[in-house]
Amino acid sequence: MSTEDQILSAAAEILEQQGPEAVTTRAVCQAAGVTAPTLYHHFGDKRGLLRAVVMRGVETFMAQKRTNRQTADALADLKRGWNGWIAFALERPKLFRMMIDHTRSDPGASREAFGLMRTVVERLEARGRLTTDVDTAARTIWAASNGIQSLFLQDVPAAEIKRSSDILLDALVARFVKTDR
Repeated sequence: MSTEDQILSAAAEILEQQGPEAVTTRAVCQAAGVTAPTLYHHFGDKRGLLRAVVMRGVETFMAQKRTNRQTADALADLKRGWNGWIAFALERPKLFRMMIDHTRSDPGASREAFGLMRTVVERLEARGRLTTDVDTAARTIWAASNGIQSLFLQDVPAAEIKRSSDILLDALVARFVKTDR
């Protein structure tokens, strides 16, 4: 593992265990087994370190999204995509909150995720399974995911987030997707 990876892993672990306020350069250096000048060399300062932790989280998240295999069942793919981001967020809630803040300040950062979801919706439409147009369905699914994200920002317990997510996904599917003939 490279020094940079050691530092990022240590910072991510502290973040999840103790929260963002605990991610100090001193704590990260101690956990990573590096000196402060080494951390500063790679990340500049605490803000640069946290930005790198978030960017690494975004890349890990998107790598998982990209590796979701397309199957013949677009609805199953949509559900797997939805449940995948929920699982990622529940496994790393503090990082995920920071990722939400990042995408709110830079909406372009979520463009690829939206595009992947929209492609699945287009596949549903191509099979004649949508009850509305692609744009409306994709925007509504995106808005619903943003609603679930707000629960993370409010520190709602994981079980409640999961329950709300399941209900919302079921409602979206019931409204927008015809049963397969």
